[in-house]
Amino acid sequence: MMTGPRSHSGREGALAILTAWEAGTHTAAELLESFLPQSESPGQVTDLVCGVLRNRTLLDTLLTRTAQVKIRHIEPDLLTLLRLGSYELLFCPDTAAYAVLSETVSLTGKNKKRRGFANAVLRSVQRAIEDRRATEGADPRRWIPGKTEATGCLLKEPLLPDPQTDPCGHFSTVFSIPEWLIDTWLAAWGPQTVGHICLGSNRLPSIILQPNTLKTDAVKLAEILKSEAVAADLNEARTMLRIHTHRYLADLWAFANGYFLVQDPSAAKVTALAGPAPGSTVLDLCAAPGGKTMQLAMAMKDQGRIIASDSRPRRLKKVEENCRRLGITCVRCAEPEGIREALGGKNKVQTVLLDVPCSNTGVMARRAEVRWRLRPEAVADIVLTQKELLEKAAGFVRKHGTLVYSTCSILPDENENLVRAFLDSHRPFRLEKEELTLPAREREGRFGHDGGYVAVLRKG
Repeated sequence: MMTGPRSHSGREGALAILTAWEAGTHTAAELLESFLPQSESPGQVTDLVCGVLRNRTLLDTLLTRTAQVKIRHIEPDLLTLLRLGSYELLFCPDTAAYAVLSETVSLTGKNKKRRGFANAVLRSVQRAIEDRRATEGADPRRWIPGKTEATGCLLKEPLLPDPQTDPCGHFSTVFSIPEWLIDTWLAAWGPQTVGHICLGSNRLPSIILQPNTLKTDAVKLAEILKSEAVAADLNEARTMLRIHTHRYLADLWAFANGYFLVQDPSAAKVTALAGPAPGSTVLDLCAAPGGKTMQLAMAMKDQGRIIASDSRPRRLKKVEENCRRLGITCVRCAEPEGIREALGGKNKVQTVLLDVPCSNTGVMARRAEVRWRLRPEAVADIVLTQKELLEKAAGFVRKHGTLVYSTCSILPDENENLVRAFLDSHRPFRLEKEELTLPAREREGRFGHDGGYVAVLRKG
């Protein structure tokens, strides 16, 4: 794993991380987690890395159409720099174009040919832009939505596919999402909804904090964070916060003392629908890293028992760490083969939560690289695993108990199609409620959020 010397600029850090990511040995999240604590500009590094990964098809399309370069002929490290520079020109209007060109070219090294090539290519991209801070353009073939809802980038020429004649090509190019995935969404929801999904999937995700209700509430937490010079906005229901800070969260007193956990609103819905009662016994079968486990414990007022299990024992340590930090005592971690023992010999429980491994198609804003690693055949394999896990989970549910199935996917095959197939072959279970959440940008008074699915199944 890499480290990040404080002498590195944000662009140097982003280049190092993207180069390591291209090698394929670590995920972007792992690389960022390793690098950011030692970086002087963690916000810029994160934005550049995730921005390039989130928009790679678009960046390559514009490099090809404005500078007439052939992507496959460019040295990998130089191509990464061109993508970085193009991303800043298109999506970072607060940074002057001349600074983007100058500082990006300087990172190519001392070779005059490389420097000249990079300068020429980036100037071609710059010349293709009419307005880096435009309101939405009338011609979608010239309009690139920005990181926030307010502005975007307007091109001089119609270089993008026409959404009227080629909706799949348009969404796939503008939002850098594979065509097979766009086709699946179009078949399920149509172009208008797919446009909103794409905007939500490519948004700049906010940092959302859920208060540890065993210690505080959202209003009090906002005051605590204010004392640490961290600005926070409350949602309409005053139950969670969106924070604005470039500080590393682990450095905050409120974090170290367990006053909050970081969790998207869509993930928080799962526990709300599960509704475990204080004093009950809950089995969380795919618990790591523990966000939903912590929410279950808070909903139960830390009274009762939660058995947290996961097929990756090393990740259970993260659940234990989170419990200690938040002061939660009702959770016991158990590897899969130790579940029966942890239950005290019991075979059935009132509530089972199954937050299955999935395609992550609902969380692409946060996991930008998912779009480049996911294939249709991989989804088919994931669905088989989900079916096996659902079958296993059902075996732990007692009569009149509930089985809560959730994903951070928005693909029907992983969600409603799978649940209905399960219900057809498991008559004791019935669907009590379900909710599909599609990714969305921030709107007036509402936080942006990821996508996901949750179904509550009741055993008769």
